[in-house]
Amino acid sequence: MELDLAPQVQQALAKDWEPMYRSQLHYLVTWNTRARRPVLKERHVEALKALIRQACEEREIELVEVVAGQDHIHVLFGLRPAQSVASAVRELKGRTSLTLLQNHPELRVWLRGNLLWDERYMVETVSPLRVQKLRDRLANAHRTLFGEDAEFWAQAS
Repeated sequence: MELDLAPQVQQALAKDWEPMYRSQLHYLVTWNTRARRPVLKERHVEALKALIRQACEEREIELVEVVAGQDHIHVLFGLRPAQSVASAVRELKGRTSLTLLQNHPELRVWLRGNLLWDERYMVETVSPLRVQKLRDRLANAHRTLFGEDAEFWAQAS
């Protein structure tokens, strides 16, 4: 469909064109294992990170950081304004729960049932200026759980 506009209007429109959206909303989402039982071992955390990366790629969610402890997980991601944080969390929790319980049956025994995650989750909005600071904080907070520092302290004791 060709619009018949005056040349001045066409020039003004061509100069002031902007994309449909310019913002990207960042969220830090945290959820726990059922009853906050410390059942996530290093193998579970690695599988969990891979599952979350895969789900984010499929759903076009910009994954910024995934960090997990033995009883909880932090996921920092960006969404377009048309995407819902509740839908993203439901997708991530549902897919990871089903796959982890299927691939690691010991989790069913340790958690005494078929539910991996607690039904609640916490969401925090993150401004673009805080994204890198939050990434650094998350990386340092959980570095000692499964990282080199844990091996160092185990050898030292």
